[in-house]
Amino acid sequence: MATLKDVAEYTGLGLGTVSRALSGHPNVRPETRRKVEAAARELGYSSNVLARALRRNRSYSAGLILPDLENEFYTTAASVVQRVLRTEGYRLLVSCNNNSADVDQELLRSLMESRVDGIVHVPCTSEGADAVRALDPRIPVVEYARRSSARGVDSVIGDDERGAAEVVRHLVDLGHRSIAMITGPADLSTTVDRVRGFHDACARSGLPKRGCPILHGPSYDVEWGEAATDRVLERHPAVTAIFVAGARGALGALKALRNRNLSVPSDLSLVGFLGSGWLDVTDPPLTRYVLPLEDMSAMTARLLLDRIQHPRDGRRTEPNVMRFEGRLMVRESTAPPRTHELT
Repeated sequence: MATLKDVAEYTGLGLGTVSRALSGHPNVRPETRRKVEAAARELGYSSNVLARALRRNRSYSAGLILPDLENEFYTTAASVVQRVLRTEGYRLLVSCNNNSADVDQELLRSLMESRVDGIVHVPCTSEGADAVRALDPRIPVVEYARRSSARGVDSVIGDDERGAAEVVRHLVDLGHRSIAMITGPADLSTTVDRVRGFHDACARSGLPKRGCPILHGPSYDVEWGEAATDRVLERHPAVTAIFVAGARGALGALKALRNRNLSVPSDLSLVGFLGSGWLDVTDPPLTRYVLPLEDMSAMTARLLLDRIQHPRDGRRTEPNVMRFEGRLMVRESTAPPRTHELT
């Protein structure tokens, strides 16, 4: 059977170049990739890869379950995780649970039946991938962005609590004393952490609890951001700043404010959470707390590869929890508050 060395000798290229070309590395020129792939087919190298997989009892595939395929936060993860896994010869099976517990469990079972070597999972329930761990604890699972109570599962998350606290401190420094928070489902770990950070920072700043309402909704989407903002304006007229704990929800809030002919930040300050450069072209550009999505995604993939390539073999080891700090990007949607209440 042909080996990687055979392909390298046949093409006159180095082993490293051939390996990168066959694993889909982005830094390989297209003509080089085509040359290597043609040589591999002619020499029958792919059958050697299959034999290697059978010898090691591996499928050289991994699963990725996301809650949303329209959210840049998760599409970035899919792109980066796939790129990193391909450099090691793994293919990635991407699926979406739409934040449905039933769909999530169905997808987890399907991935196990497909004999994937590992799973990256964004849990939508507190149980997470416990079903996988119960049926086959040898399958490594790495949770991304959210945490669950699943046993023996590694996680790569953002410091959501710290981020929410930074938002509050920024608004307090500007002089705001009544801040509303619009957030998502109460049982998600991201929501729990952001609410904790918001609540604690408000308390440390001496803000009255009644003057800092928190509105939980079914999602972080545009529709909820708009509806929740309308509710804030109707029920809490003293609020001078709104913190929406999601990028798309912040766009909904901006829409609601415009529908009422309210100006940001002259009438109300607005802060979002996550989102990339496209929020710099909104009117006004949006102040927001951002996380290093590419770094988080790459670490998730590398952690999964490490668990696959160095299995625990029944040894009890503490799961890794890797927490990434973000930064507050101050733009033009925040300013000192007006001195009178909105009417």
